[in-house]
Amino acid sequence: MSDFVSKILDQYPALKYELLHAQTFSMEHYGFPPIYYKIMETDAQRVNAYKRTFAHYNNLKDKVVCEAGVGTLALTQHYLPYVKKAYLIENNPNVIDFIKSELKKNGWEDKVVLIHGDAMKTELPEQVDFVIGELMSIYCANEYQVQIFKHLRKFLKPDGKLIPEKIINLAQVGEAEFEDGHKHYPVMFTRHLPMFLGTQEIVNTIDLYKEEDLNIDVKTTMKALLSGKANSVYMSSWVQMAEGFNFTGTDSLMPPTLVKLEEEVALKTGEDFTLSSAFGYGTNLDIAKFKVG
Repeated sequence: MSDFVSKILDQYPALKYELLHAQTFSMEHYGFPPIYYKIMETDAQRVNAYKRTFAHYNNLKDKVVCEAGVGTLALTQHYLPYVKKAYLIENNPNVIDFIKSELKKNGWEDKVVLIHGDAMKTELPEQVDFVIGELMSIYCANEYQVQIFKHLRKFLKPDGKLIPEKIINLAQVGEAEFEDGHKHYPVMFTRHLPMFLGTQEIVNTIDLYKEEDLNIDVKTTMKALLSGKANSVYMSSWVQMAEGFNFTGTDSLMPPTLVKLEEEVALKTGEDFTLSSAFGYGTNLDIAKFKVG
């Protein structure tokens, strides 16, 4: 056991970047590498957040549903037995045969319309009771959650629901270590949190029923609780699946993430300061800019 732990400790610096790579959207593989599906399927907290939400809505019984980015049906399988009809959208050609096989094996073919294509371009022939999507990344900066829901919500019935429905993005500045050539990384699989210096505050809130803006440029007032030199922002996203049903990030989905400040800044205990945050939904954290002034 001691040798096993020793090997893990030796690999910590590399592990955080391997996790980052596995969770980085790329059109080269129409989304994510194969290992990411395994990471997702084995994340009980992530899957259970959706299962509890489905149960809250009576497992979507007899409803018409649209899910964007169904992948290997990790979430889909938990509501599909109960719904009246489901439009399942998937853009990755590498999983289409698997989806078809699972639908046939479970006898779900007659209630499913499988759409192989881009969810941001898909047109549905009818209104639906629920739109489901798990295309989330920290701050929605890497994936197209906001764009996809902005498009698909027009097919919601007047009393229809989005799952999830709201995302609260928070930030806290501190001092952290960054290896050369890296501007950001997920905190999971790192040995240390940053050395926090200030209060955690809300940067912005994404109401997925109403969000229109895709580029965010906001200023947030914070207070220094300790004196020191800040070089990073600790990012976290809290997700409201439905009222009272939440998800606040795991190693496989929206892990708290550290990103470099544009410039290192000296803070003094008790002083207020401003964090300027500029990022775009569905772009990349490498082009996001965070400044303290």
